[in-house]
Amino acid sequence: MKGKTKNIGESEKIIINKSERQRLESNIWKFYLFDIFEAMLFAVPIIVLFWQENGLSLTQIMILQSLFAIAIVILELPTGYLADMHGRKNILLLSGISFVIAVSVYSIGSSFAAFLAAELFFALALSLYSGTSSALVYDTLKQLKREDEYKKIWGNAKYYGFIAMAISQIIGGFIGKINFRWTFYLTIPFYLLTILITLTMQEPKRNKLVVEKSNLKNHFRKLIRILRYSLIDNIKMRWLIIFSAVIYALNSAGLWLYQPYFKLTGIDIAYFGIIFASFQIVSAISSKYAHKIENKLGMKISLIILVPIIFIGYLLTSKIIFLFSFVFIYLFQFVRAFSDPIFSDYINKLTTSDIRATVLSVQALARRLLYAILIPFIGWIADVYSLAQAFAVAGIVTAVIGMIVLFILYKDDVI
Repeated sequence: MKGKTKNIGESEKIIINKSERQRLESNIWKFYLFDIFEAMLFAVPIIVLFWQENGLSLTQIMILQSLFAIAIVILELPTGYLADMHGRKNILLLSGISFVIAVSVYSIGSSFAAFLAAELFFALALSLYSGTSSALVYDTLKQLKREDEYKKIWGNAKYYGFIAMAISQIIGGFIGKINFRWTFYLTIPFYLLTILITLTMQEPKRNKLVVEKSNLKNHFRKLIRILRYSLIDNIKMRWLIIFSAVIYALNSAGLWLYQPYFKLTGIDIAYFGIIFASFQIVSAISSKYAHKIENKLGMKISLIILVPIIFIGYLLTSKIIFLFSFVFIYLFQFVRAFSDPIFSDYINKLTTSDIRATVLSVQALARRLLYAILIPFIGWIADVYSLAQAFAVAGIVTAVIGMIVLFILYKDDVI
């Protein structure tokens, strides 16, 4: 049976009472907690060593991560659409459940097949989370008439998440020194808390909500319309999504080479957790003040500076190798944290709440797809040549692709 279509215009006022306002306002601090609990993955500093201990080669590790990224590409759009159709809270709840399953499989797995199953559940969890979380926060603030605070609140959420991640990684480094698998056991209770906190959230109202649950053809047609709107009809949206994908993929290309790079520079494994924690602290500070930096620089400069920062990061890591070379990776952490809130804010402002989660999922899909294509190439260069050359090639690719996309952004009056 088809549901009735309910239209709420963007300009129509949504009246909320005091009790509902309080429940909506509680979404903000509850989302902070969700991000904190979700960040408590203690295995991050030793995950490559854990895979190797269980028989995986570097090539298999890169294949595993490519498959993970491809899974996100496949899942990203339908999960964002589900959030628009069935509510942000419900989809965020499924994300928490998927996180629990993923880390539980990792805690008992010992083969490529088991790790692939865990990665697929992580891909599902992150796909359910990506567009949904931003849409939930933005629609909550929109209903409260506080949408101008989005960049600040989203940046704060990432700040708290990065701090939690830093703490968990320091602890994870020491626990991993004793037993790699214990780091997964310790994560499970925190992921269970994401489920509990989501159950208490308030679903924000959405504009022009379309139900029609039983008509699969209508859903598919709407998805095509949203894709066309995001990537063809809206020029500014299209190039912001493409540039977001370029920045994400290039900035993340060296992620799985960090631990071998630390060994190359002579750092003892015992300090990996502390170094990874320092990455999260840099990201936390960058995220917290992203809105202030962007307000001061403006959209144009904020987007332009991302390319040279990534390029300089790769140039330094490839040419200057010594005990403290890990400090050059701080440049990637700044871009990682600074770019996320500003890109999502720009894209949020170009769309409406009835399709917001789907559009944000299109952005995430583009990012993951380009990342999935790029990382096997970078891994192959590291295997065949060297880590330094892999970083150097990543830098060259950043400069070339980044400048081309920036030129198009300028030509099409996006910046």
